[in-house]
Amino acid sequence: MDRLKKIIVLFLISFSSLIWAQKEISVNTSECVFIHLNATSFVTGETIYYKLYCLNPNGFTFSNISKVAYVELINDNKKVVFNHKLFLEKASGQGDFFITASIPTGTYKLIGYTKWMLNKINSKAFESEITIINPFQTEKDNKISSKSQKDSSLEKLGAENVIELNKKNYSTREKVDLKINNLSKGDYSLSVRKIEDLPKIKNWNAVEFSKKESDNNMLNSSIVFLPELRGEIISGIITSKNEAPTNNIAVALSIPGKAFEFKLVKTNKDGKFIFNLDKAYYEPNCIIQVLSNYKEDYTITLDHPTTFDTSSITIENDAKLSSELKSIIEEHSVASQIENTYFEKKADTLSRTIPQALFYEPIAKEYILDNYTRFPTIKETIIEVVKEMHYYNKNNVYSLYLSDYDPNIEIEEPPLVLVDGLLVQDINELLEYKAVNIYKICIINQGYSYGNKIFNGVISFITKKYEYSTNLTGNYIIKTSISTPLAKKNYFKPDYSNTFFERIPDYRYQLLWIPDLTDNTPFSFYTSDKKGTFEIVLEGFTLEGTPITIKDYFEVK
Repeated sequence: MDRLKKIIVLFLISFSSLIWAQKEISVNTSECVFIHLNATSFVTGETIYYKLYCLNPNGFTFSNISKVAYVELINDNKKVVFNHKLFLEKASGQGDFFITASIPTGTYKLIGYTKWMLNKINSKAFESEITIINPFQTEKDNKISSKSQKDSSLEKLGAENVIELNKKNYSTREKVDLKINNLSKGDYSLSVRKIEDLPKIKNWNAVEFSKKESDNNMLNSSIVFLPELRGEIISGIITSKNEAPTNNIAVALSIPGKAFEFKLVKTNKDGKFIFNLDKAYYEPNCIIQVLSNYKEDYTITLDHPTTFDTSSITIENDAKLSSELKSIIEEHSVASQIENTYFEKKADTLSRTIPQALFYEPIAKEYILDNYTRFPTIKETIIEVVKEMHYYNKNNVYSLYLSDYDPNIEIEEPPLVLVDGLLVQDINELLEYKAVNIYKICIINQGYSYGNKIFNGVISFITKKYEYSTNLTGNYIIKTSISTPLAKKNYFKPDYSNTFFERIPDYRYQLLWIPDLTDNTPFSFYTSDKKGTFEIVLEGFTLEGTPITIKDYFEVK
C-alpha cells in the first residue's frame, strides 16, 4: 500500500510538472533561427551549403524546444524549389543543395523555421535572398533583383588574431594551415571561398542578426502548432462508419527498413492520434494502420503537414544582368562543369551514424536462419526451427502465438508481429512469403507492453533485403511517402600529399566548408587551381549566447 501511495504521489508531481512546463512554453518561450550560408550568389552547377542555428531570442542561447527545423528555397512565384527537414543535434543542423540546370536565373529567398515559430503573433522565418544565374537560359530571361550588386570591398570583421594562418600568400594547390584561437565553447560553421565576383545581396551575419532580431517573440494566446519537443510530429484522426467509439483505439506507424521505426499510440476521446518520431529516419515509405479486430469499421485521415505561409514573401526580379558579367559567368560555369565531371572522384560522404538498437533488443532471442537447416516455407521454419512459436488455423485464417516461458501466466492478446518493422495483421499473407528471403527471426515469448498495449510477446521477422510489403487495402490503412531528414555529410577536400589527385583538375571556388566546428583544433586544407582573394568566414554562437562573426582573407597567386 505504501508503494502504491508513492507511485501516485510521483505521478501527480510528474503530471503537475508537465502541465507547468507546457504552460511556460506556451506563454513565455519563443525561438528563432539563424542560417549561415557559404555565399549569396551562385551559378548553375554550384552547391549551396548552409548551417542552421535554433536559438532562444532572449539571449541567443541554444534553444531546447524544437528537435526539427525546416529550410526552404522560394522562387518569385512563391513556389517551393526545395524543402529540407533537419533533425537538430544540440539545436543545430546542416544541409546543402545542388543547383541544377532546371532552375532559372533569378532572385530566391531561403527561409528557415521551426513549427513552434509559426505560433508567433507576427510569424516570421529567417530569410536570406539568393541570386542564381543560369547561363543556359536565353538572355531575355536573365533577370535578378536590383539589390544584387558587385562588391569588391574586403571587410575584415571580428577580434584580431582569432583566425591564424601560417602565411597570407599561397600558390595553387598549396597546403593552408589554419588555427582558430581563443574560441569560446559553442557551435560554429566555417567557410573558405573565393570572394564574390558575381552580383550578390548582402546577408545578415550572426552579430547583425542578433541586433536585428527584435522583441517580436510574443506567442498567440491560443497555441495552434505543437512544439516538436521530442521529434517530428505526424498526426491524424480516425472516424467510424457505424458510430463505433473512436477513443482508445490503437494506431500503428511503421517506417520499414534496416533501422526501422515503429510507433504505437492510442486515440484520445475525439479519435485523434499523434506520433512523435524522436530519431532520424532515412526511408520514405510510411504505413499507418488501425490495430483492431474491427479495423474495417474505421477510416484514417492524416493531418496536412504544417508549412510556412509564403504569401507574405516578396521577391523582385527587376534588373537585367549586365553584359560586363558575361566572362565572369562563363568562368564560373566552366569551373562548375569541370568539377561536376569529376564528381565521383570528389564526392562527399555520409557521416557514419551509430546504429540504434531496435526497441526489443537486447532481450529478444534471435534465430539466424542460415545457422539452421533451411526450409522452403515459413510454416516449416516455425515447426522445425523456432520452438517457441506456433501457428493456428481456423477456417483457413491463420494466427501466430508463442508458448510463454511461464505457464502460470496467460495473456489473451496475440503477439506483436512485425516484418522489417511493418506491423502484420494478415498472417495468411505473411505465411505465403518465401522463407529463403528471411534473414532472422527475433522473439520475446512473454508478456510485452508497447505503446499502452499489452501483447503476448513479440515476433519480428527481418528480411535480407528489407523488401517485404503488404497488399492490405482499406480505409483503416494508409500507405504514404514522407520526406526524410537530411543526412549529415563529410564534405570533400582533396589531399595533394596523395598523388592520386595530381592529374585531376581542381577548379573549386569553395575550398572548405566545416558546418560543425566546436573547438580550437587546428586543421589544414589545400588551395585549388583558381587564383585570387579568398575569404574565411567564421559564424556561430557561444554557449552563453554571444554571436560570433569573424572574417579574414588570403591570396592565391
